This record gives sequence, structure tokens and C-alpha cells, in this order.
Amino acid sequence: MLWEVIKLSNKNDIDISKISKVLRDSKRNIFYITTLGFVLSIFYIFITTPYYQSYISINPIGDNVNSSRSTGGLQSLASEYGVNLNVGDLLNDKPSFHIPDIVNSRVLKKAVIKHEWTTIENETVDLIEYWKINDTSRFSLGKFIKNTLGYKNNDNLSLKYMDAAINRFSEQILIQEEESGLIVISVLMEEPQLAADIVNFISNYIKEYVGNIMLAYSSTHREFIEERLLYSKKELSSSEEELKEFSEKNPFAVDTPELQLQRGRLLRNMEVNQQVYITLRQQYEMARINELKETPVINILDFGEPASEQAKPQKILIIFLTTLMFSICSSIYFIIKKEITSYN
Repeated sequence: MLWEVIKLSNKNDIDISKISKVLRDSKRNIFYITTLGFVLSIFYIFITTPYYQSYISINPIGDNVNSSRSTGGLQSLASEYGVNLNVGDLLNDKPSFHIPDIVNSRVLKKAVIKHEWTTIENETVDLIEYWKINDTSRFSLGKFIKNTLGYKNNDNLSLKYMDAAINRFSEQILIQEEESGLIVISVLMEEPQLAADIVNFISNYIKEYVGNIMLAYSSTHREFIEERLLYSKKELSSSEEELKEFSEKNPFAVDTPELQLQRGRLLRNMEVNQQVYITLRQQYEMARINELKETPVINILDFGEPASEQAKPQKILIIFLTTLMFSICSSIYFIIKKEITSYN
């Protein structure tokens, strides 16, 4: 029994010398097939469209302004006037925005696609025309089948072209977020200058978009303070008028304990309204300054530049892997073929 197991094991062992003999006998065919793979890889490199990469790096800037002193006062004022508003959000927190979400939005992609770009041939076209998505003369298998079956296309072609352009552009843009917070946005295009122009357009779009958000935020803050300031001014004028009328009707010479108590209440009410008005006046001036002040919220570290070499296809890697794959596959084929022939 043991002897049979040993014989079966020896029979199933790989015979290196036999494999070497098969490879030597088939080396000419393996060489031809490997050469074919090499030629096909060269042919693929020549016919495929080269892509050039350009990138920008963005560093979001945090809020360095400490406005905690005024938060408590304005929060109490908002509560006093019955306004359900988180003043801390208005003063301390900036509007939330995520740069990758802005880049991945259809709004930005539409803006990039609709923009008129200058190509290497000095033509001014949008990306739909540049990629020839709206070229009806090009052959399409789906269109051919629909025409053969008599199908009438009632789709909105402009929307269809835009969706196709957005899908293609989404495949050619890459966003990377580093642990440090640095954001790198890369774009692949058929022309190096065009790739650089597009990433720089994206950086300007992000700065403008975020700037508009911050401006709207500052305006909302200023409008809230302005509304409270007008109300406080009316309250102060009313309390001053009440104290004036009371003093005219009740001079100090005829004060009684009850009149003194009432006079003190009116005086305290006027002083409180005066302090509220002064505080709101200061906050209003600060809000106006912040609204007019252009505070940078993102910092562009690297601007897009034309690439000196193409990023895709990677010529050496494609040639090496294709040649190696054809060589290995052809060797395996002849080894298996020899085994099948020997078995039969």
C-alpha cells in the first residue's frame, strides 16, 4: 500500500527537465508570440489618446478670530427679545463647506464643461465640442439599432450631451485628501495646457464660491445686529421719554418714598436700555467691518502647470507587462499542449 502511494506521488511530481525540454523545443514559437505581444503593445501606444495631468493643492484656513467675548452678551440679548437664534453659530462658527463636495458637484462640472477653452489649435470650444460628443456624423451602435427598428428619439439632446460630458469629466478628475487637511485636485486632459487651465479654473471657482458663502454669512450676521440695534434704539428712546415725563410731573422737591422708588425703576430701565444699545452699536460696527473685510478661507499652495510628460498611457509599463504576459501565456500553452499529447 505504501509503495503504491509513493509511486503515485512520483508520478504527479513536476518534471523540471521535461518542462525545460518543451520550452527549448517551442522557443521559436514562443519568441514569435512574444514578439507579437510586443508589436501589439507598441501599436496600442500609438493609437491610444495620450493624457496629461495637472493638479492644484488647496489648504483650508481655519478661523483665527476669537469672538467669544461677545457671544454670551448677544446670546442673552437674543433670548431677552424672544429670538430663537444660536448667536454662537453666527459669531464663532463659519459656514460649513467641504471642498471635495464642491468639486464633485454637478454645478461646478457644468461650469467647466460650458466654459470656452482655447485648444492647442487656437480654437475656442467647450468640452462637449472638444470631445465631439455632439458629433452626429460619428457611428454609434445604439443609434444604428434604434434607426433600424424605427425608434424615434424624443430625448432632449442637450441634456443627453451634458450628462455624457459630466460622466467623462468625472472619470478624468481625481481628489485626494491628506491627513494634514491638504486637498489635491488632479485633472487628466488630452492637452497639457488645457489640463492646467481647467484645474486653475476649478481653484478660482472654489475661491469665488466659498467667498460668496462667507459674504452671505457676514451679511446675515450684520442684518441680525442691525435689526436688534433699531429695536434697542426705540426702547432706549421710549425709556428716556418715560423718565422725562415722570420728572416733569414729579420734581425732586416733592419726592415721596413711593415716587423715589418709581423714579429709580425708570432710571434703571433707561440705563439697561442704554447699555444694550451701546453693546449692539459696537457689535454692529464690528459686523460691518467683517462684511467688508476679505478674509481668506482657503489657500492655494500649488497652481496648475502644463505637464512636460504624458501621464497616460504609461508606455514602458504597458510594453513590459504585455510582452511578459504573452511570453508566459505562450509557454504555459505549449507545456499543456505537450502534456495532453503525451497523455493521449
